[in-house]
Amino acid sequence: MKAITVAILVVALLTPLRVFGQENPPPDVSLHIAALQGNVEAVRQHIKAGSDLDEKDAWGSTPLIIAATFGKTDVARALIEAGADLDLKNNDGSTALFSAAFLCRKEIVEALLEGGADRYLRNNDGTTPMDAVAAPFEDVKYIYDLFQEALGPVGLLLNYEHIRTTRPQIAEMLRPRTEELEAVDYTPPVGDDWKVSTPAEQGLDPMLVAELYLDAAGLETLYGLLIIKNDHLIAEDYFNKGAIDQLSARQSITKSYTSALVGLALEQGYLTSVDQKMVDFFPELAGQIKDPRKEQITIRHLLTMRGGYPDDELDPQYLDSLFFTDNWHWLPHIVDFPLLNDPGTAFNYSNLTSHLLAVIVARAVGADLKTYGQEHLFSPMGARVGAWTRDADDYRFGCFEISVTARDMAKFGKVYLNGGRYDGNRILSTDWVEASLERYSEGINRSDEPGSRTGRYFRDIGYGYQWWSATAGAHHFDYAAGHGGNLIILLHDLDMIIVTTADPLYELPAAAGWRYEGGIIDVVGKFIASLPKE
Repeated sequence: MKAITVAILVVALLTPLRVFGQENPPPDVSLHIAALQGNVEAVRQHIKAGSDLDEKDAWGSTPLIIAATFGKTDVARALIEAGADLDLKNNDGSTALFSAAFLCRKEIVEALLEGGADRYLRNNDGTTPMDAVAAPFEDVKYIYDLFQEALGPVGLLLNYEHIRTTRPQIAEMLRPRTEELEAVDYTPPVGDDWKVSTPAEQGLDPMLVAELYLDAAGLETLYGLLIIKNDHLIAEDYFNKGAIDQLSARQSITKSYTSALVGLALEQGYLTSVDQKMVDFFPELAGQIKDPRKEQITIRHLLTMRGGYPDDELDPQYLDSLFFTDNWHWLPHIVDFPLLNDPGTAFNYSNLTSHLLAVIVARAVGADLKTYGQEHLFSPMGARVGAWTRDADDYRFGCFEISVTARDMAKFGKVYLNGGRYDGNRILSTDWVEASLERYSEGINRSDEPGSRTGRYFRDIGYGYQWWSATAGAHHFDYAAGHGGNLIILLHDLDMIIVTTADPLYELPAAAGWRYEGGIIDVVGKFIASLPKE
């Protein structure tokens, strides 16, 4: 969360608002300032005079948002009773309920809920009021620090001990009502590819699952959500443009499929070792590579994102070179992209690196990667590949653009959850699966927030062979992830797979799409964190 507009309120409040020509003119003090000061009498005079209760200041804050933020309970109640719009958002997308919840204004939260405020509205980061108080206090203390620093001069006082103890109470107040949960239907359609069961039959609380699907229904770009437990499909639903047979790009989940194809090529003898040198597969570049360190990059370095190439999503010049050119001619970037680190010494998330793996496999096996993958990976587990985009040199991209259905993504997850097997058939070697899910990098942070985290719930981020890992609540898990919120999550301790499919957000790369992608990740992360240990 980006501090819920830490400037939410360094209020354009300093200009008094006067309304002329009214029978009962309001006081000279503006309604915004009256709300900030907790001046109930002035607020009531504005109400009587017919002042605009929903007028926004320069930061988009209404008087009700200001009262909620600064804990002016009587003012908030007066505005609610007078018909102020409870669900207006400020420039950061936060409502009065969001601000009151985050800052633990319990009485104001109660009044807003009684007045009918929408508890499911999301701010610009995809966060709901409940999300704002569900994570541990220490994880978000730095945000409170920012608030105190920015708004202390205009009267904000925060009692951290009160906030620490009240956050769980606020979260409970914001939980969905029982009747809402009982109305949620997540029953999977019966099919030939999965045994269907229910959460209760597999030892899972149906209300927790219902809450997940209720949350999911409010996500604008989510396509599908599946849960498999104990080898049974126990929950499935599709949203927005999603469907059971939908084939759309799963973005960087492609990287995890590419990793599997590397493992197959090794097992079949097309590759001899993960310690083979990258340059051996690109003889046409002999003499062009000027940095001698590139001669030392191995397949293992590429698999673990430790080849030394830059994070090409965080630096605009590399992002533009890869994704915003007309020709998509990537192989020359082996030469012209610099190494930021010596090979093997540091993690940098690199789409170029993943694509090079795909080219290496295609050259090693002497076949189109889609054809090879369909025969040796997808068909043995009863799955199929849809579209898979090629680069300018006619190689399938190893970093993004593979299209598969949600159920087929779950089948791929099942192979890794079961040590390389699918319904008793060996797809990948156990050694390869174990090596792929090992953590070669830990404490990864690709955001501007402190700590190793992705969103509000994924913590302690690690990386294996093109697979991520993290913890949420009491659970460690491995996961494949694609831009937009495409996920395959493996919860080994619960024998569970969670799959989400989502809009690939072509028009919103990287941080611009976080509002949508982060919302999906947080909904799933909150669910995982709520699950008890077995």
